[in-house]
Amino acid sequence: MRVAVLTTVAMAVTAAVAAPAHATTTADRPPQFSVGPSLYAYTDSATPDEATYYPGDSQAPVGTWTDEDGGTHVSRVHASFDVGGVNLARLQSATLELPEQYGDCTGVRDLVVRQTEPFEVVTWNAPPATRGVAVPVTPADCGPRPTADVTAMVSRTLAKGSTTLWVQIRVPQGHEADPAYRRTLNFSDVRLQATFTNQAPLKPAKLFQYNDYTPCAADFAENGDFSVYASMVDRDRDPYDTLTPEFEYWPVADPAAVVPMSTGIQSGGNGTFGVGDVPGRTLAEGTYGWHARVFDGQAYSPWSASCTFTIDHTVPGVPSVASPDYPENTAEPVVRSLAGTFLVTANGSADVVRFGYGRNGSFEGSVTADQPGGAAILTWRPQPGRHALTVWSFDAAGNRSAPRSYVINAA
Repeated sequence: MRVAVLTTVAMAVTAAVAAPAHATTTADRPPQFSVGPSLYAYTDSATPDEATYYPGDSQAPVGTWTDEDGGTHVSRVHASFDVGGVNLARLQSATLELPEQYGDCTGVRDLVVRQTEPFEVVTWNAPPATRGVAVPVTPADCGPRPTADVTAMVSRTLAKGSTTLWVQIRVPQGHEADPAYRRTLNFSDVRLQATFTNQAPLKPAKLFQYNDYTPCAADFAENGDFSVYASMVDRDRDPYDTLTPEFEYWPVADPAAVVPMSTGIQSGGNGTFGVGDVPGRTLAEGTYGWHARVFDGQAYSPWSASCTFTIDHTVPGVPSVASPDYPENTAEPVVRSLAGTFLVTANGSADVVRFGYGRNGSFEGSVTADQPGGAAILTWRPQPGRHALTVWSFDAAGNRSAPRSYVINAA
């Protein structure tokens, strides 16, 4: 459709152990910013006061061409691109990709791109003023996808506080009248691509074990599989940077025996947590170290400080139980209707940290030992009749002892 007027749509780590040294590596990645045109139109010398905006087939002619009635036309293309997502401080290069629907491959390509002033309406007779120098579209030979280096244009746009790049695409004056230089651009595939200089993510500072709110601590112990967490922070804060974690663990007694963790990846942008999986059920007993780093698609962060955990599969011994209020297994019922006091001890198991209890083998709750391998006072109310207070010892890794059944005969 040809129109005469158009408005533009435009934490601190609590444990540390020796860890192996590693080399930092990098990897290639695609451009971090890619955007299509927000507006495009072509003007025509044959209709100098009109322009064709958003042609239905997305094809825009450039240069001299002949219509089906033999009429001669000369066309230029005008377009705009939203570059507000480009970080000027990190901008390394910007390229305009201009795929062609048609071009005479018997000759050479000669197209240029030049920045223009913003416009609301564009026609052949009223083109926008240009700024800067025109840059060539390369390669000159037919075949590979044509591109133009628009780094200076994007930089100039952003430096002036604007977020929209306006350009004109044309055949230079020396060849514009020659039909051999005619090209037809396919705007459904036109893209502005920007690449950025990259800063490696920060070293993970927030390290957690078991969940994402229990800080790393030297006394952490487990007997089964569990997860570790590391914060992922990227100084670039680029929404197109996808951050992924890497975790390793090793026996403290043999720091060279490093094992990569599988990751239950919580990957994403700046501020998310990475998750590593520790196969605690299959690890030998002992103390281990672990650390983490972050990859942003191009560079790794430094390794974090090291945390430790202990794997313990050994079940503690059966606890002892005594009570001045309800002696064990009396022949005659103890006449007492109040709760009794029961002293529970680790009975020689030095790593016991709490005691579980319940009636007749059921689990009702737990009390904390006064110190590892220590004791606890339990207040518990028996029911009338003969029954048992069942007590278990638990160590820091969660291992549970065999039950101690303390039989009570209460009235």
